[in-house]
Amino acid sequence: HISYEETDLEMMPFLVAQANKKYPELNLKFVMSVHELVSSIKETRMEGVESARFLVNMGSSGIHISVVDFRVMDGKTSVILFEPAACSAFGPALLALRTKAALEREQLPDCYFAMVELDIQRSSSECGIFSLALAKKLQLEFMNLVKIHEDNICERLCGEEPFLPSDKADRYLPVSFYKHTQGVQRLNEYVEANPAAGSSIVNKKNETLYERFDNNAVMLNDKKLSISAHKKRIAEYKSLLKS
Repeated sequence: HISYEETDLEMMPFLVAQANKKYPELNLKFVMSVHELVSSIKETRMEGVESARFLVNMGSSGIHISVVDFRVMDGKTSVILFEPAACSAFGPALLALRTKAALEREQLPDCYFAMVELDIQRSSSECGIFSLALAKKLQLEFMNLVKIHEDNICERLCGEEPFLPSDKADRYLPVSFYKHTQGVQRLNEYVEANPAAGSSIVNKKNETLYERFDNNAVMLNDKKLSISAHKKRIAEYKSLLKS
């Protein structure tokens, strides 16, 4: 089993530059720590930018990357961290706590932070690729994410919970966010909450979520696991070589 975390971290600035070139409205930035993230958010606000995305690494004690969606609505700032893995895992929990604490320390006026658990990642070293793919979806699905940002600004997104758990996130998020889901059980949960998603076409090959899953599945420890995130990595690296 090869761990790709360090390679992905090293390549991330190039992958981000490539993504920004392909999607001019993406406005994606890679930051190595939560401290850098907060500085970038302040800068983005001062520049009057209304929509941006950030890939953020946990910083000093290791590698874990999540994606942040930044949106200004009616003069108020919504900052939502989308976590591809489960929020109970050590890396995601630490990154979320650091982000929340850093933003609170800055006391940015009219700035609202929330964390959303996707729980679509099962492998340990795919966080960078998952987050990069999600960053693109955050821009492409811009209109479909108005509600989640509105509810964050109105402080009714997470209620009393520290983050929005995956079962509640499923009600807000479009089917494209679940393309790389690694476990079929998680796909079932999403489709249960969004029955139409089961027959939705999710790519240029005219595949549904389940067809795509089966076409990217391998058996690992008697479990079916989708390796589409790793295939995504290979495609991203190949196009870097061509550029």
